[in-house]
Amino acid sequence: MINGNNNTILTSIDIGTTKICVLIGRILNKQVIEIIGIGKATSEGLAKGVVVDIAKTVYAIGSAVKEAELMAGQSIEKAVIGISGSHIEALNSHGVVPIKKSVIRLQDIENALAAASAIPIPQDKQVLHVLPQYFMIDGRELVYDPLGMFGIRLEVEAHIILGALASVQNLINCCQHSNIIVQDIILEQLASADAVLSYDERMLGAAILDIGGGTTDFAVYHQDSIRYTKVLPVAGNHFTNDLAIGLRTTIKEAERIKKNFGIVHKNYLNNELLIDMLRVQGEGSRTIYHQELLSILQPRAAELLSFIQKEILQNRLHGYIPAGIVLTGGGSLMKGMQELAESIFELPVRIGNPHITFDLPETLKNPMYATGYGMLVHILKKQRYGKKTGTFENVTAVLDRMKSWIVDLFNREFGI
Repeated sequence: MINGNNNTILTSIDIGTTKICVLIGRILNKQVIEIIGIGKATSEGLAKGVVVDIAKTVYAIGSAVKEAELMAGQSIEKAVIGISGSHIEALNSHGVVPIKKSVIRLQDIENALAAASAIPIPQDKQVLHVLPQYFMIDGRELVYDPLGMFGIRLEVEAHIILGALASVQNLINCCQHSNIIVQDIILEQLASADAVLSYDERMLGAAILDIGGGTTDFAVYHQDSIRYTKVLPVAGNHFTNDLAIGLRTTIKEAERIKKNFGIVHKNYLNNELLIDMLRVQGEGSRTIYHQELLSILQPRAAELLSFIQKEILQNRLHGYIPAGIVLTGGGSLMKGMQELAESIFELPVRIGNPHITFDLPETLKNPMYATGYGMLVHILKKQRYGKKTGTFENVTAVLDRMKSWIVDLFNREFGI
């Protein structure tokens, strides 16, 4: 096997609550990645995006990595991973600094973002990202690229993302035990957006709703910068558990039924469809109607989407999302999710598949791979602008790298 240190090879590991997904890509040019390896394994060591069993997580990562390596004919030693989970929090903050030499330099921008991040935070939390939304010079109109402009005072409105140090360290440890060096860590909302949002959607304003196994990630983009993020601890596992309880069947059987027959809108109801399923504790089988699935899954889906609608209304986000909402993640695959979302949000809604820049395997044209593919796209963009990735062995190094994304993101958004 060729060693994974080859600079043309990128690897992403999406460590989710229900699945571990590994993608190995070959860089063809500065804008195109060819996927050459796919590996997937059931994840049983996480709850709501947080590691709760290191041994099970390490085993799942190792299994997915081996499968991807076998398909690619490449051994890998390092990878980028995503971070999400119920421990992620976000808020908006304001920073002001004097412009020392009248002309705004990159250092002035960094100082303004540092001022915005100087906020009181809980002891168990740490600033992970400081993402610029817009700037103002001398209190005047909004500016998205202040570099090189003249002024006396620079202000910034920034989106601050907080996370638990222990959760980050546990993810790193699991990768290290699987003989994988963590090359970079990416907030999953950023990765998913890179995979499924078009440039026009990011500029005009759109939201992305990634319904995963343990958490649902929500993010709003406007003027090509992130405006709002939220992680909800309600996701695919809740649908599965509802089915298991309502149908009195096993978790495994409920998951199978959800994936094959899941429905959340009456437009997809098939009154002639009969579904055979196993009873719990091996008590034989029974037949159910499609209507039974609708009666169980639709209320949970409506509850989840209503949570997001409440976030939109409370935070007055409607004006930022005229292009609508893009659904992605495995939970978006249940039939009728798009129609149900449109009725609740009263906005355009579409299912977001990864943007294909190469003839990807058919299996990748699926919302559940959006985060993994988006991580590769995100890293490729950073390399295109000359940004280097590192390797991490502890949480301090990770945070240092994450904080450097202040400049990385600004450079990427404005082409510096």
